[in-house]
Amino acid sequence: MLANPRIRMQWVEEADRNDPLIPLPNEYKAYNDYTLPDGKVVALWKHALTSISEDGGLHWRDSVERAKGFVNSNAKIWGQRLSDGMYATVYNPSEFRWPLALSLSRDGLEYNTLNLVCGEVAPMRYGGNYKSFGPQYVRGIQEGNGEPKDGDMWLTWSMNKEDIWVSHVPVPVITEAHSHASDNFDKYKNISELRQWNIYAPKAAPVSLDGRWLVLSDSDKFDYACIERLVPASKELRVSFSLKAMQNDHGLLQIEFMDDKGTVCSRLDMTAEGMLTCKGGARYGNVIKNYEKGREYKIECVLSVSRRQADIYVDGKKAVTRMLFAPVESICRVKFRTGETRRYPTVDTPADWDGQLENTGDSEPLAQWAIASFTTSAEDADNGAMFLKYNDFKHYADYFNGMEDENIAQAIPNSEAWQWMTDNIPLFECPQKNFEEIYYYRWWTLRKHIKSTPEGYAMTEFLVNRSYADKYNLISSAVGHHIHEARWLRNPVYLDEAVHTWYFGNQGGAMEKLRNYSSWIAASLWDRYLADGRKEWLLGMADALEKEYMAWDADHRWHGGGRSTLFWQADVQDAMEETISGGRRKKYARPSINSYMFGNASALSNIYALAGDKAKSDEYRHRADTLRLLVQERLWNVSHEFFETLRPDSSSNVREAIGFLPWYFNLPADDAKYGKAWLQAADPNGFSAPYGQTTAEQRHPLFRTHGTGKCEWDGAVWPFASSQTLTAMANYINDYSSPVVGDSLYFAEMQKYVECQYHRGRPYIGEYLDETTGYWLKGDQERSRYYNHSTFCDLVITGLVGLRPRADNTIEVHPLIPEGKWDWFCLDNLPYHGHRLTIVYDRYGDHYHNGTGLSVFADGKLIGHSEKIGKIVCDKALPL
Repeated sequence: MLANPRIRMQWVEEADRNDPLIPLPNEYKAYNDYTLPDGKVVALWKHALTSISEDGGLHWRDSVERAKGFVNSNAKIWGQRLSDGMYATVYNPSEFRWPLALSLSRDGLEYNTLNLVCGEVAPMRYGGNYKSFGPQYVRGIQEGNGEPKDGDMWLTWSMNKEDIWVSHVPVPVITEAHSHASDNFDKYKNISELRQWNIYAPKAAPVSLDGRWLVLSDSDKFDYACIERLVPASKELRVSFSLKAMQNDHGLLQIEFMDDKGTVCSRLDMTAEGMLTCKGGARYGNVIKNYEKGREYKIECVLSVSRRQADIYVDGKKAVTRMLFAPVESICRVKFRTGETRRYPTVDTPADWDGQLENTGDSEPLAQWAIASFTTSAEDADNGAMFLKYNDFKHYADYFNGMEDENIAQAIPNSEAWQWMTDNIPLFECPQKNFEEIYYYRWWTLRKHIKSTPEGYAMTEFLVNRSYADKYNLISSAVGHHIHEARWLRNPVYLDEAVHTWYFGNQGGAMEKLRNYSSWIAASLWDRYLADGRKEWLLGMADALEKEYMAWDADHRWHGGGRSTLFWQADVQDAMEETISGGRRKKYARPSINSYMFGNASALSNIYALAGDKAKSDEYRHRADTLRLLVQERLWNVSHEFFETLRPDSSSNVREAIGFLPWYFNLPADDAKYGKAWLQAADPNGFSAPYGQTTAEQRHPLFRTHGTGKCEWDGAVWPFASSQTLTAMANYINDYSSPVVGDSLYFAEMQKYVECQYHRGRPYIGEYLDETTGYWLKGDQERSRYYNHSTFCDLVITGLVGLRPRADNTIEVHPLIPEGKWDWFCLDNLPYHGHRLTIVYDRYGDHYHNGTGLSVFADGKLIGHSEKIGKIVCDKALPL
C-alpha cells in the first residue's frame, strides 16, 4: 500500500496533512479516483474538486478546481469507470443533499446525462446539528479493490445521516426506456433480475418475488416501499396489470402515472377504507367501492394526453373515467408506492432540525400488495420505435416541402407528406447527416409517385406525363425497384394495389405495356415476401407471374440445336438506351435480361414450393438452373473475367455495369474465378468514378462517345444501375465465401451515391449524371425531377445497416459499415414478418445509453448482440 500513491491519497483525512507520505497533502476531503483511457488518473474530492495526475497519482496538477458544470451541495462526490467502459459520477446535483443522481461520460471528462439514483427523502427521525436531509455521502467500490461478479455498479450512502443504504445500478446504465413492458414476474428468481424496474425498499418495507407476483410489503411507520417502471414516452398509453391486496382495512397503495420530470397526471389509490379510487383534480371517482382482500383484480388504465382523460377498467369492464389532473407532454413512468407522496423537505426547509419523531422504534400493522402481468402499449406514432422519435426528423419533410412549388401533386400532397412518412417509414439516424437527409428525401419523393387510379393505387416513374407510358402514366422499367423500396412501408396497401394495377388493371388483365421493358418483378415480389412474410398475398400472384414469364419465354429466347437458349433484348427495351454493347433494335443476349429471368424463375420455384406444388417448383428450378449454366458458359468473357453481352457472332467485348447483375440474384456459382469481376468495381479504369459506378468501363475507347442528353448508357452514372450494382455487391459480400471486395468499397460507393443526389445545393434525384463532375445531365428539365427509377432506402436497410431478409424466423444482420467509420447509428421501427425490428450500434455506449456494440431487437426485446460491427445471426428469433 505504501508503494501505491493512490492508496496513500485516501489517508489524507486520517493522517497529519503535512505527512510526506501524502502526495497532495492539502485539506481536500473524501478522495476517490479513476483511470482515463490514456492512463491518466482523475481525482475527485468533496465540493466536486478535481485534478489530474499523469504519473499514477504521485504528482497532481497544481490547479485543483471545482469541476465545471457540476452543481454540487458541497457534499461528497463519487466517480468510477464502469464495466462497459463508460464513466459515472454520483452526487447531489443541487444546493441541498437531495436528490442523489448519476451522470455519465464516455471519456471521463465530459459528463452529459443526469438521472436519479434516489429521489426519496425519508423522514428524519432524530434531529441534530449538521444533520442534512437526504441521500448523501455516497461511496462505491474503489478502482483496484476488485469488481462485482455481475459487472454492475454498487453504491452505499447515508439517508439523513441516519441509515446506511445500498444501491445496485445495472450496467450499462439505461437512461430511458426503449420498449414497452411485458413483465411476467414468474420468470425471475431474484429481485435483482428486475433490471427495468427502479426499486426503493427500506428494511421494514421490502419488495420481493412470490411466484408470478411482485410483492410490496410495508410495516414501516415512517417510510414506504416504492417500485417504478419506465416506459417509452407515450401520449396514448395503455397499462394493464393484475392487482391484489392482502388486507382491506389498513394501508395505502398509490399508483401514479408521470412524465419524465415526475409530474403526476393521474393516480389510483387503494385505501385503508377498502376502496380503489381514481383521482381527478380535487375529487375522486370510485373504481371499486369495496375491494376484497386476497382477490385478484385485472386493472387496465387507458390514458390519453390529447384528450386529458383516464379510462379505468376492472376485469374487462369500464369502471370510471376521470380527467388528468395535471398537463403533461407524455407519460413515461408508472409508480406503485405504499404510502402518500412526500413533499418535505422543500427548498425553504431550514438546514438544521433539533426535534425527534415520536415512537421512532415502533412499527405499523403489516400491509401487502401484489402485482402481476404488468404490460404497457401505446398508440402513438412512435409506437414500435425504441430509440428514435418521429418528430425529431420532421424538419426534413418541412425543408423538402419548402424546396418546391409542388406543381404536380398525386395521392399524397406535400401537406400530408410527414403524416404519411410517420405512418409508414422506418426511422434512420447516423452521424453523417447527408446519408440521413437523403434517406428521408427518398421516402419523401417515393410518396410523390403514389397515384390514385380507378384500379387502386399505382406508382409512377415520372411525375410529368410521358407519351410512351401506359394508362395512368405508368412505365414498367423500374417496377422491380419500386417493389424493393416500398416493401418496407408499414401499410402494404400502396404496394399491393400498385402491383395489382399492373397485372389486373386492364379489364382484369395485365396492363398493355407491362412487357415493354425487361422485368424482374417476380424476383422482387419474392424478395418482398422475405421482408413481410405475407404468404397468401404472394400466392395470389403466382398465376399472373407465371403467365408473364411464359410470354417472355415464347418471344424473347434465342434458339439453337433444337432448343431455347439465352434470352435476348434490345438495349432500349432493357431501359438502357445507347449502350456500347448493343443497339435500339439489336436482339442480343444481355446479362441483364438473363439475370432477371433467372431471378424470376427462381422466385416462381420458391412460390410454388410455398404453395405445395412440387411439380411446378421443380420445373422452374430446372429453368433457373439451365439459365445459370448458360449465363456462366456463354456470357462469361474469360479474357475480361466479366459477364458481357453476347452478340450472335461474338462477345461484345466491353464490360458494362449489367455484368454485375448476376449477383443481384445470386446466379453465379461460388467460384473465385467469377468473383474477380468485382475488382472492376474498385478500379478507376473500370467502374469506380468520383460520383459513382459508371455504366461502362472507363478504359473502353467508346466510353461516353454517344453524346449527351439522349439518355445514353455508354458510361454516365445512372441511379437505376447504381441501385442494382450496390444490391448485387451486398449479396456478393454476404453470400459468397471469399469476396474480393468488402464493406470499405460498399460504404465508399454508397457515400458517392449519397453525394451525387444533390443539385444546386439541394437534395435531388434525376435520370443520370456526369461521372466526374456530378452534374445532372437533365437536371434542369422538369421531367427529370423526382425520377422514381432507383432505390436508396432499401440499400440503407439491407446493405448499409445490413438486415438480410430471409423466409424463416431467423434474423440475420451484417452492416456494411467499416469498423471506426461511424460511432453510432440506428434503424428503428422496421416492419419485418409482422414484427418491428430495431438495429442499433453505439461504439462507446454514450449516444443511446443502452450499452456498447451492435444490438438487434424484435418487438423491443434483445435478440442479438455483438461488441463490434459484424455479422449477427439470431437463430429462430421470431415466433413462427
